[in-house]
Amino acid sequence: MRELTVVEVRLDSEEGSPVLILKEVDGPRQLAIWMTAAGASGILGALQAPDADHPSSHELILALVESLGGEVSVAHIVGHQEGVFYAELIVDGRPVNARPSDAIAVALRAGVPIKVAEGVLNAVGVVPEPAPEEQPGEDQVEQFRQFLDSVNPDDFE
Repeated sequence: MRELTVVEVRLDSEEGSPVLILKEVDGPRQLAIWMTAAGASGILGALQAPDADHPSSHELILALVESLGGEVSVAHIVGHQEGVFYAELIVDGRPVNARPSDAIAVALRAGVPIKVAEGVLNAVGVVPEPAPEEQPGEDQVEQFRQFLDSVNPDDFE
């Protein structure tokens, strides 16, 4: 297993779908995981301060595990097939199947590592070409926020 760190969540320029970019901690490869707006929102929420009065479902999951005396120790991305990633959370040493976006959102909130199977990284990881120094524009961030604000839960049924 190779440890990953979150680089960014952005909108795919061609399809407008949210994509999470992860990078291996001790290497150059990156992994792109396309996901729903709800999945991206969960990860973005983990990068902000939690609202103790209105916990997200990921914060609730973590609180439930901890209230039962358990511990989330790592999120694993364990497989990839036909564009679909498979993940699990390790809770008290036992794997629990999860969507990658949920496993990563919980791991970020718990402050635990995100790891990927070497075979997955070898199969779909890429070494990005050096790009000119460029920061995402405020208009891209605003466009993504507007997209999240306009999404209706019925859009995902």
